[in-house]
Amino acid sequence: MTLTIVPNSVAVDSDYFPTLSLAERDRRWANVRAFLGENGLDALVVFGQGRNANDSYLTNEDAHATVVFTPTDEPLSLLGDVPINRYDGAGARYERWTDSWLHGNPVANLTAVLQERGLASATIGVVGLTSRAVGQWNGVIPFRTWSAVLTALPSVVWVDVSDAFETLTQFKSEEEQEMIRKAAALGEAACAAYVDAVRVGVRESVPTAAAVNAIIAGGGWIRAPFILERAGSHRFGWGQPEWFGMGGAPYTLQNGDSIASEIFAYYGGFESQQQIDVVLGEPDRLLRELEEVCLESYHAGLEALRPGLRFAELAAIMDEPLKRSKTWNTGPMVQTVSGVLYNSATRIDPSVDPALAHLPKLPSGVGLDGDFEIGEGVAFAIEPNALRDGKRVCIGGTVMLTSRGVEELNTIPNRLVVVDA
Repeated sequence: MTLTIVPNSVAVDSDYFPTLSLAERDRRWANVRAFLGENGLDALVVFGQGRNANDSYLTNEDAHATVVFTPTDEPLSLLGDVPINRYDGAGARYERWTDSWLHGNPVANLTAVLQERGLASATIGVVGLTSRAVGQWNGVIPFRTWSAVLTALPSVVWVDVSDAFETLTQFKSEEEQEMIRKAAALGEAACAAYVDAVRVGVRESVPTAAAVNAIIAGGGWIRAPFILERAGSHRFGWGQPEWFGMGGAPYTLQNGDSIASEIFAYYGGFESQQQIDVVLGEPDRLLRELEEVCLESYHAGLEALRPGLRFAELAAIMDEPLKRSKTWNTGPMVQTVSGVLYNSATRIDPSVDPALAHLPKLPSGVGLDGDFEIGEGVAFAIEPNALRDGKRVCIGGTVMLTSRGVEELNTIPNRLVVVDA
């Protein structure tokens, strides 16, 4: 049965800034205590390095701390230095979930705490040895740090529960869903600012900056990779533009160009994504054809999304229009957001594209990355993209499955945007 499609009810309101309550704290801690029991663990150690900063799930702070969690104690944050930001007037504005912290050498403190609590020979789960985050599959714990932990605690049985823990965090509560709605509203404002800045004679850096400014000015933030962007009349690459890392003048937009970005809009640590694609002047026939492929995939995904559907099934449904159209993709057609990342296949059959004939080697395909059963509270980036003959179209935004139905949290990026040349 198809669920109701519900538009985002959260407007970009300068006076609306939702936060997470202590009731949400207690819900999370209870879930993690149950997680310990289900996995036969005496404790959990979460290393908060990396893009997703998994320590924040237990502390609601962006401290990148190492957190020790047991069935009976509050989470203990191990920090390099005293968190003095908690104690001035600015920090006093914010309600803290716990006052339990230690500063100093985190490995030495971890060793001492586990010994003091009788856990020096325990079975302990660890989050951070691996990760589902892009580019962090081999984990976020520095080699020297983990080597020191193993040396200092030789009798501990460490169990890598990174994947299971990250998956636990993706089923969002009502409070968490409201944070994602706000993040998506900021992303919508970023798309509007981006479109307003696109015109002939403007450097590609200008709309890119406008999008980022709209997020931060609205009370949000950004995390790596911050924003992806590419512009011109011939483009099949995707990622950060060369001027980000190499210098040189950003490209100046011309009539007939398109400019596109993947926007990562965060609010309170919750991520939304928007795929804005803007054309200067009337799109040519190929761009419209690619847009139709993307629209078919997008709407097929919305119509299929429901509790009990597996992510692999959703991915297959959204991949089908791409495969039938003899086009290929440089990003997943769908992925989960705001926490753990599951990705549909990328670079599906690039051999169909004549524009790649001159490459020394075709891009390697990447298959479906993980699977799980979809339930209420999961957020997705529905982001179909299609390429052929040196043209690319990518559309879509954040979609969330809730008790109200399928919530479509963005509007502007859900098809090609055309501006006067």
